[in-house]
Amino acid sequence: MTNIFRHERKVFLLFVVAAIIIFSGLGFRDAWPPDEPRFALVAKEMVTSGQWLIPMRGGEIYPDKPPVFMWGIALFYVLTGSLSVAMLLPNAIASLVTLTVTYRLSRALADERTAILSMLLLLLSPQFLIQAKFAQIDALVACFIWVGIYGFIRHFCIAESWRCYFIAWGAMGLGIITKGVGFLPIFILIPLSFLTFKKQLPTTRWKKRALLGPLVMLGVVLVWLGPVLYLGAHQQDPTIQQYLSNILLKQTAQRYANAWHHIEPWYYYIFKVIPVFWFPALVVLAFKGKGIKRLLSDNPAYLALAVWVLLVVAFFSFSPGKRGVYVLPALPAVAMISGLLLSRSGISKAIGNFARSVTLVISLVVFITGTVLLLNEKTASSLILRFHSDLSTITKLGAICLLIGMMGLFTQFLNLSKHLVLWLVIITVIPSTMGVWILNEIRTPSQLLVRAQTQMSFLSTSIGNFDVGIVDVKEQYLLYSPFPLAHFGYHTEKERENGTAWGWLKARPARFLLAPKDYLFQCVDLEKALSLGFAHRDEWLLISSDAAYATCSLPSDAPVYR
Repeated sequence: MTNIFRHERKVFLLFVVAAIIIFSGLGFRDAWPPDEPRFALVAKEMVTSGQWLIPMRGGEIYPDKPPVFMWGIALFYVLTGSLSVAMLLPNAIASLVTLTVTYRLSRALADERTAILSMLLLLLSPQFLIQAKFAQIDALVACFIWVGIYGFIRHFCIAESWRCYFIAWGAMGLGIITKGVGFLPIFILIPLSFLTFKKQLPTTRWKKRALLGPLVMLGVVLVWLGPVLYLGAHQQDPTIQQYLSNILLKQTAQRYANAWHHIEPWYYYIFKVIPVFWFPALVVLAFKGKGIKRLLSDNPAYLALAVWVLLVVAFFSFSPGKRGVYVLPALPAVAMISGLLLSRSGISKAIGNFARSVTLVISLVVFITGTVLLLNEKTASSLILRFHSDLSTITKLGAICLLIGMMGLFTQFLNLSKHLVLWLVIITVIPSTMGVWILNEIRTPSQLLVRAQTQMSFLSTSIGNFDVGIVDVKEQYLLYSPFPLAHFGYHTEKERENGTAWGWLKARPARFLLAPKDYLFQCVDLEKALSLGFAHRDEWLLISSDAAYATCSLPSDAPVYR
């Protein structure tokens, strides 16, 4: 009874620590480029326009992703009234669910100790933590994928449960309308069916009703896709048809088979992503890997998970387009396998010393970085020039690094478990609160837009009665602008955008354009443009209507969005 109580206490404390780490920093910062402003802007437009079916950004359809992640942000925006809080909540909640599912599945397949170790290894993994604390789409889709894996393993390996089986298919449906790769749990049916054929799993779990699973998945997908198909096919809306073509073909099959960006070699995940971002679990595999063959052969469910991880990594490796976050859904399975190895063989002195060495080195690097930022004027000056910051910001960052480094070094005097947990809290909570609060001005264009508003109010004859357009638009400028902005499409060719912007600028006296200096805007007298300073490493110009030439030979038929 005492051991049970101790385990329950450890589990409770670990979940509390996980919640503190994951939820710390909510509301301390705004959306940061490159991805966060896009999703935040789409969600904000859903709320302000009342149109939630088709994702829109700046009045233009956003064709790259289905809407579930943006729905989550929009829902929390309605509930909280704060976009800076709402944008981080879906991933924070999804990551806590992923940890819970990892714990429950490990406990059901092995025991409490294995579940705690698996959960801790996942929480220590850099890729998991990064995605849990940023408003990108991958943590949410990974959660749906992992719920799908949980449902299949529960049904086929633990106890027959058609509820879990159909929940797995439903989770896949939600994953697909979050991001196309939500179908990944299907791959685990390959090793599960093989193990059933080999009589290592019960054959009774494969009944005719299993064929209803894909229908459940399709039904969930059609909740959103059905109305969109109706608008595109029945009402022949050309904009919706273009959106469907993009989301169903270009962003799925074409992006996988013939990717046009993020091109990486086939070994990208094996050598560049997994060793760095799955580090803690891989250390356990490196130290305890000798017993893995026997361990997997004695545990069919873990063998199925191992095969599934290999299939997921291979699937993404075959595509020329690769991003590190794509393999995130497989990380909990690796944490589970490593947790089982660690539980069965024990935490050796070598692993303990290695873990302490890693945290010691990181703490020392952070401490030295803080010292250099505070005492080395040359380094501080170069950072100020590079990031267009100021001495006050660099000094504050140096002080924070010094604090984190000192506290990290202090944890070395605690026992291993307390050391790892407290060190993890320090290395995550302080940067995600104090750190992001200081960096927020650098990572958003708010100050530049305020300067633009001041200049335009001064230059326009009727204060407040001016129109503003922007070329080479990025979502953060639309999101943080204190005044309405016109733009000319995200994917419009440069010459066509330039000509349309010139025509728009010339059409009315009290109009201004925002343009990056390296855009080399044509058909205007750039000598009359005002420099607003830097944002996101670009120098921005304010161009007034009286700078526009009388004629321009560039095409000017692009749409204008407001």
